[in-house]
Amino acid sequence: MNPKITYPVPVRQHSFYRTMRNIVRIVFLTAAFVCVLLNIILKGKAWSLIVLWSLFSAWQLIFSLKLVEYSIFSHITHIFIDAIVLLWLIDRFLAPGWASTVIPIVFFAAMLTMFVIYFVTYDRKHRHLASMLVMGVLTLAAIPYYTHNWPIENWVAVAFQIASTVLFLILLIISWKDIPAELKVRFKIKNR
Repeated sequence: MNPKITYPVPVRQHSFYRTMRNIVRIVFLTAAFVCVLLNIILKGKAWSLIVLWSLFSAWQLIFSLKLVEYSIFSHITHIFIDAIVLLWLIDRFLAPGWASTVIPIVFFAAMLTMFVIYFVTYDRKHRHLASMLVMGVLTLAAIPYYTHNWPIENWVAVAFQIASTVLFLILLIISWKDIPAELKVRFKIKNR
């Protein structure tokens, strides 16, 4: 007996969606090219980097949805990372000095959002550990940046950074048993 293997017919995207995506792609690429060209011709600050990152973030958020691991945690992680990079670019190339206060607040907002969602969706937590670990590692990596000068002048930034770290450590302690399994899945480690 020869079994007949059949696969489902792939669902084609709606032609209107495909057409709109192609039109928006052309508009985005044209805007990116024009901005870089104007920035080079006018020889000012590198504002075109901010425009390029904003276009990239918008494209990723609207049109390039992840097919695997598309959960609210991964979506929030991408939004917050894009926002933090955008704030850093604005601070570095347009108006320096203010992001050292704002970025820790955004980190805290990200960790608090993840903390709340983690407990609202506690039974399905295994899908959220990777995004939580990414944000936590970024939070820990930012600590030396805010504490490299002593005495610390920006106590607001340090307070929010410490609060973010505490939230991450609480989440880490709560989900401690699930982390090795998540790392095995992520890095395809086999038990021998």
